[in-house]
Amino acid sequence: MKETKTVAQSLRHARHDFLNELQLINMYLDLGRQEEAQAIIRSHAEAAVHLSRLSGLKMPMTEEWLLLSKWQHPEFHFRVECLAAKGIKEKDAAFFAVLEQFVHTVEPKLDPYAEYAGLILLKNEGESLTMELALNGNWTDLEIPEVSNLHAVKECGPDGLRVTVRAQMEG
Repeated sequence: MKETKTVAQSLRHARHDFLNELQLINMYLDLGRQEEAQAIIRSHAEAAVHLSRLSGLKMPMTEEWLLLSKWQHPEFHFRVECLAAKGIKEKDAAFFAVLEQFVHTVEPKLDPYAEYAGLILLKNEGESLTMELALNGNWTDLEIPEVSNLHAVKECGPDGLRVTVRAQMEG
C-alpha cells in the first residue's frame, strides 16, 4: 500500500512541477518558439478551468484523489477533465472507491517499460453524474471488480480500457 502524501509534500511536488513548466516556457521563448510556449500556457489554463469545475462538485474525496493522482500514482499519466456542473455529495465516497479500486486493480499488470496515458472525465448526463476512466494499453485479460452503489460498464480490450461509472441525482 502506498503512503499517503502530506499537504506539504503535495505542495512541494506541485511547486517543483510548476517551476519545471516555467523553465520550459522560458526555454521555448529564448529559442523563439512562441507557439510551443503558448501551447503550454493554454494547456495549463484549460486544466485550471477543469479543476475549478471539479471543486464546484462539492465531492472532496474525489477531488483530492484527482488532484493528487499525479504524485500518488506517477505510473499513470491521467488527464482530468470536468465538464460536470453538479456533483452528488452522497456518492463522493463511492466515486473515490472506484478510483482507488481502478488503480489497485491495474497496477500489478503494468509493464514497467511502458507509458500509460489516461483520461478521467466527469460529466452530467441528464440527471446523472458520469465518470469515465480510460487507459491505453492491452487489457484483454483484466478483471475489473464490481462497483457497489453505482452503475458501471467496463470495456477491456487490446486498444485500451474504459470504465464508465454513473450515479443518479437524488431528489
